[in-house]
Amino acid sequence: MTQFDMKVIPFEAVLNFRDMGGYKTRDGRIVKNGLLYRSAALGKMTQADKVRFETLGVKTIFDYRDEHEARNNPNPTFKDAKYIQIPAKGNHAFEMPTNTGGHNFYKVVSPEMFRDFYAQMPFNNVSFKKLMATIQNPDNLGLVHHCAVGKDRTGIGGALILLALDVPEETIMQDYLETNIYLRPMVERMAQAIQDTFNDHELQQFHALMSAREDYLQAAFDAMDSKYGSKNVFLEQEFGLTTEKRQQLQEYCLC
Repeated sequence: MTQFDMKVIPFEAVLNFRDMGGYKTRDGRIVKNGLLYRSAALGKMTQADKVRFETLGVKTIFDYRDEHEARNNPNPTFKDAKYIQIPAKGNHAFEMPTNTGGHNFYKVVSPEMFRDFYAQMPFNNVSFKKLMATIQNPDNLGLVHHCAVGKDRTGIGGALILLALDVPEETIMQDYLETNIYLRPMVERMAQAIQDTFNDHELQQFHALMSAREDYLQAAFDAMDSKYGSKNVFLEQEFGLTTEKRQQLQEYCLC
């Protein structure tokens, strides 16, 4: 069994819900299970989903969506979990998805623009600053962080968390790419619904934008190194995660 097995927690109406535990760090320790989860939006939960969710020990729900997204698909409330919603768009490049409207987004936004978005998103981002501050308090864990489908904003957030825990970049990349497996049924349904109104180029672009692609997350990694020289300097300068603070986080989250 690999460290990627048995990470998905099955829900009836929530996509891409995964425990981020089980990954090996550079020094051979393991991320603990039950502390950090990543997911798509929670708003479609069935009653059975809510019952299952309440068994996970979640104390914090961290929502990267904007007000429009959250209003259209509101999360359920749970008495034992506090809710933090801070939009992770944070720059003009990622304002486009809600401004272009519906399926037109996939016609006007290119994969190149998406790479630029990934390269910009980790920097000076209020949402991610709050996320990284939140995970430093053990009382806030277990924490589930999510956006709409758990791919882009959640992909970056997950990468930041795992970088802080000293998980190797190749493992972080694999965690990110796993999203393609769990979103495939949804993407196929969407593709079927739009195929009569999209030409071949537009369909190719749709699939590119609905995929977790290595070049997207790599653009973020490269931007971190380009600006700061290393991921650890990036974590310290952007989030105040000094060596000591990273060690404290790792002591709690690793075994």
